[in-house]
Amino acid sequence: SPPDVFAGFAPHPAALGPPTLLAEQMSVIGSRKKSVNMTECVPVPSSEHVAEIVGRQGCKIKALRAKTNTYIKTPVRGEEPVFIVTGRKEDVEMAKREILSAAEHFSLIRATRSKAGGLPGAAPGPPNLPGQTTIQVRVPYRVVGLVVGPKGATIKRIQQRTHTYIVTPGRDKEPVFAVTGMPENVDRAREEIEAHITLRTGAFTDAGPDSDFHANGTDVCLDLLGAAASLWAKAPHPGRRPPPAVALARECVVCAEGEAMAALVPCGHNLFCMDCAVRICGKSEPECPACRTPATQAIHIFS
Repeated sequence: SPPDVFAGFAPHPAALGPPTLLAEQMSVIGSRKKSVNMTECVPVPSSEHVAEIVGRQGCKIKALRAKTNTYIKTPVRGEEPVFIVTGRKEDVEMAKREILSAAEHFSLIRATRSKAGGLPGAAPGPPNLPGQTTIQVRVPYRVVGLVVGPKGATIKRIQQRTHTYIVTPGRDKEPVFAVTGMPENVDRAREEIEAHITLRTGAFTDAGPDSDFHANGTDVCLDLLGAAASLWAKAPHPGRRPPPAVALARECVVCAEGEAMAALVPCGHNLFCMDCAVRICGKSEPECPACRTPATQAIHIFS
């Protein structure tokens, strides 16, 4: 009979019962699909906070989108100051932390400004928030003015990018920058100071054994540095003429010739001309010269 003819063959897999393994795999895939995207609202205190977080021509929010791989809808004038962030859960959480950290820092700076209002030119003490730390970054005396930049422009950019508060040394003090902020930001500020010196002079800094060079920091307001910033910017070390590169605050830190109009993704550092940024990304192992983060692409920043 027909059943006897097929008796010697193994049964078809479908006859062995329900495909539990396949069902489990489909369940995992389904759960992944559900967790691919999420949207979260991130409120900030005011429209001034929105403007600070977005940056000129949207440069800061563009860099944050690239860094976190999220879509961030920015509130327009007249709307509630709420950012809408869409992306994978872990990316949305990262973007949310960055936005809230920047908002908190801006609130801090405004409060410090109002307290220092009656003392023109005075440099107020660093803000004090739970979880913040202060490190000392010692540099060679001859490069203090280089780190400060013309009218404090360089140190201000470092503060804004890293969300730290940086106190510049006076001319009669040790060449030590006091960097205050959250631990994950202080180290970034230290690295940017170190990288700026390296890029400008071609030599690595030697902090010495007593330096707190490897602790952590957050965004800073250069206006608060007052007299100290102007002093270092206008009065270079005796007998040393400042390099021509220092005269231009927005020139490329690599070639010192082109205008800095390009940023690297995902770190967001906009320190390079377009040619140098493209060359960096074209290397076999591309990385940002400022923070050593692997670079995936260069983008043109319009301002």
